[in-house]
Amino acid sequence: MTRIKKTALFIVLLHFPIVLLMVISQEVFVSFEIAMLSTAMITMGSLYAYRNMIRIRVEDVDLEAHKDSIDMMDDPYALYEEERNDEIADVKEMIKAEKGRQSQAIIKNTVKNSSAWVSAYRLIPYAFFVLGFIALQNNQMLHLLAYLIGLGYGIVIGYLLSREWFI
Repeated sequence: MTRIKKTALFIVLLHFPIVLLMVISQEVFVSFEIAMLSTAMITMGSLYAYRNMIRIRVEDVDLEAHKDSIDMMDDPYALYEEERNDEIADVKEMIKAEKGRQSQAIIKNTVKNSSAWVSAYRLIPYAFFVLGFIALQNNQMLHLLAYLIGLGYGIVIGYLLSREWFI
């Protein structure tokens, strides 16, 4: 309940100076408001989707299965002494093999991360962003400077709200 109160107070205090934009003109206010809301929703949706993706990945990780050559090289009791000598001699081959594995893993990682960048939490705000811009342009209500300032303002607001709610 305290999060809701903080968020409501934050939004009220945030919109007090924004309403003063109506003194300038209605186009300035509407352009700023649509840009701010759309980028705030995009930022919040992105952070929420990434948070969910990271939580799922952390649950799936088995730490014992991920011992790499650096762990073996840092063995203080020399349990892997023979293996370390072989690895030091074959460092160039090990680097080439690792580069090969990394290049193959690019597609695999892209597919794994697609759940975060193709989520509804991001697609719906992007649709609002595009449709809002088109609606402003078609109705001759687009004030470009206010729109651009609203974009930057929305990113900051979205991050602050996301930090309070998700992070």
